[in-house]
Amino acid sequence: MKTILVVDDEYAIVDALQALLEDEGYTVISASDGREALERLRETTPDLVLLDLMMPEMDGRETLRVIRADPALAHLPVVVMSAAKHALARMPAHEASATLPKPFAVERLLEVIERLLPGEQ
Repeated sequence: MKTILVVDDEYAIVDALQALLEDEGYTVISASDGREALERLRETTPDLVLLDLMMPEMDGRETLRVIRADPALAHLPVVVMSAAKHALARMPAHEASATLPKPFAVERLLEVIERLLPGEQ
């Protein structure tokens, strides 16, 4: 079973994504900001990260920089999500594995995850 780390400061989004992804057969862990996400990544290495850009404490851009700078985590697929479409457009192509503008269709999210994590959950 593959594990996905969902990082978003909006609890309703985390809850919805967790329910959806668990229904699809994934194990889900969550964090409410970048600092908490990095703590989770010290505890376990998920197969994929869904990362919101705009969060308190440590935003998604800085969190992604830390992930990419760590040799143990640099390979991790990271899908960056944001309602700020202009911020997504400015993401360097080599940083995020994929981007998803909020709101997004469930089908689109699952397509992106399947492309990055092919095979069985």
